[in-house]
Amino acid sequence: MTDMIDRAIDEAERLFVTAGQAKIRAEGMDLRRKRTRAALFVKYRGDGHPVGASEQMAEADPVYELACTDWETAAMEAETLRAQAEAKRLRFEAWRTSESTKRAQMNLR
Repeated sequence: MTDMIDRAIDEAERLFVTAGQAKIRAEGMDLRRKRTRAALFVKYRGDGHPVGASEQMAEADPVYELACTDWETAAMEAETLRAQAEAKRLRFEAWRTSESTKRAQMNLR
């Protein structure tokens, strides 16, 4: 029984650590996306385009689109791992509650 609990805790820990690492990667990709947009804006603005046009051109640029896609992918991975880790925690809590209920029922007999 202790082996099963230890394995469940180890798996939950692994999932939470992996989810945390994925979250940091997603945050890094978000910063990259914002820096890419800013650099493109400066480039287009430096080419003499008005502010509004420079913003639109930066957001339409394929380099910015790729940065957005990378960020979305990383954010999806992070959220999926977070959800899996939370589900693991909930399953463990449900199991623990069930075992506690069984012990209490045995004590009533």
